[in-house]
Amino acid sequence: MKAVLCLGGSDPTMGAGVQMDTAVCRALGVAPRVVETMFTKQGEMGLESVELRDIVQIAHDILHTLDDGVQAIKIGALGDAHIVEAVVAALEPWHEAIPIVIDPVAAASKSKTEVYLNTRAGVRLMESDLFPLATVVTPNVLEYGNGERYKNCKAILRKGGHTDSFAELEGREPSKWVADVLENQNGDSFEYRHIRVLGGEHLHGTGCSLSTAIACGLANGATLSEACHTGISVLQVWIKQAIEGRHDLRPTAPSENS
Repeated sequence: MKAVLCLGGSDPTMGAGVQMDTAVCRALGVAPRVVETMFTKQGEMGLESVELRDIVQIAHDILHTLDDGVQAIKIGALGDAHIVEAVVAALEPWHEAIPIVIDPVAAASKSKTEVYLNTRAGVRLMESDLFPLATVVTPNVLEYGNGERYKNCKAILRKGGHTDSFAELEGREPSKWVADVLENQNGDSFEYRHIRVLGGEHLHGTGCSLSTAIACGLANGATLSEACHTGISVLQVWIKQAIEGRHDLRPTAPSENS
């Protein structure tokens, strides 16, 4: 069985973080190999606090997992610049041999004031030193901004689900279609267009799930465009199941008709 190293924060609500990474990997028939960067406390109001792990232990766990053998790496919340620096040092010798997918999460969708999943210094170090090691970085449109932060990336998948994030506040209906755009450093781009699943924008963990699904595809030998297409397709199925069942996102093995 292929394996993915899932590097990120622990979410006790099971709605994102390495817990969601694990669920996605198992649903797609890939073995998750988890290294936690932090422990979070979350409640009804969202993210309440974070406790970062020791960087020496994180680096040790990464190297031990890599020695055991993985076919792809998915990176989520890293906490601060010290952890980013340790991750860069651990992964730099491997990045040409193992595909890396980065979900550049720095803030939770809901959190207490001044509680973040990465510091400003950590974000800057990711942009300068970690992004160039990645096969693809997967920001949503809010994280992408004007794109300046992502100029060092080999490829970017701009996730379009938040394109109409202010539509509800402005009394507008969100657009019927969502477009996720894969852009390569050479200027090539490809658009994955699909019908918006109404209510999906309120689900927790969709971005995390998509990034992990892409890593699973790469681990199984798919090209980046193939992995993005499959990841987007299975995520749409999971979102529909969650909306219809009125529960949180719960990754399941895709059927032959998915």
